[in-house]
Amino acid sequence: MLDREKVIMMTRMSSYEKGKGKEHLRIGSFFRSDYIWSSILKAAFAATVSFVLIAGLYVYYNFEEFMSNIYEMDILAMLKKFGKYYIISLIIYVAVSYLVAFVKYQIAASNIRKYKSNLKRIRKLQKTNEESI
Repeated sequence: MLDREKVIMMTRMSSYEKGKGKEHLRIGSFFRSDYIWSSILKAAFAATVSFVLIAGLYVYYNFEEFMSNIYEMDILAMLKKFGKYYIISLIIYVAVSYLVAFVKYQIAASNIRKYKSNLKRIRKLQKTNEESI
């Protein structure tokens, strides 16, 4: 005979595995530091690419001005200004990425602990069910 509580728990766990659990179990397969560092590296790469694209669009938009003043402008000062903006945007982007990855990992770890606890409860119910037979 099937235990009603066991069936309900198994159904909930199955829906969790197919929904958010898929992502949580993937995140949980990493160590916390590895997951956070991979998120930071992805964010740093994305920030660099986006900054280069935005800087390229800025130069393209003001190309006529750059070409007319190319000999009078201080290119080193302009590069320092771009570098300063790059560093600031990179720090902000990486900080936000760190916070998001840390929170996502904490949520996933908490849910995985609950999931494993439910697995133990199902095993215990299974053993008591087998012993009663």
